[in-house]
Amino acid sequence: MYTFLAEELKTLAAAHGERLLHTPHNPISLAMSLGSLEKQNQKAVTQLGSMLFTRQVSGARVVPLGTEQTVSGHTFRGFMSHSAHYPCPYLNAASAVGITRDDVALCVKRLDKCLRSFGREKRDQSGPEEPSITESSVTEADATELNTTEPCAADTEGDSSH
Repeated sequence: MYTFLAEELKTLAAAHGERLLHTPHNPISLAMSLGSLEKQNQKAVTQLGSMLFTRQVSGARVVPLGTEQTVSGHTFRGFMSHSAHYPCPYLNAASAVGITRDDVALCVKRLDKCLRSFGREKRDQSGPEEPSITESSVTEADATELNTTEPCAADTEGDSSH
């Protein structure tokens, strides 16, 4: 199921100007950049998280940049992130025990619909609709712990190391 989730997320990410992040030491969770979404609207990343929650998409969470949280006098920079200095916001999705292809398909469909709604807002202001997902292609090696030294921009997609 992990490979199927990776394929679907990679295709979805590409359709929305994002990419599947390189996570070589994590056989359960995947991450998709949200840098293009953040550039469009500063609050869009957290709004996406809210939209997914209200649409009952479990196993996925958004991680905005620069979040700080103080707990008992200790300040955590990059709160909720895997690093205090990660270069872009991202969506984390887990391939949990018991997940089915139908679960993945429904999650991706809902995520695509949410992302397209941001595309509609942008298009209402300036241009054409965001493409929706069409086909999948990723290997297990493509998707597996966040590599915090990589850029998150979709323009790195052509690099064979991603």
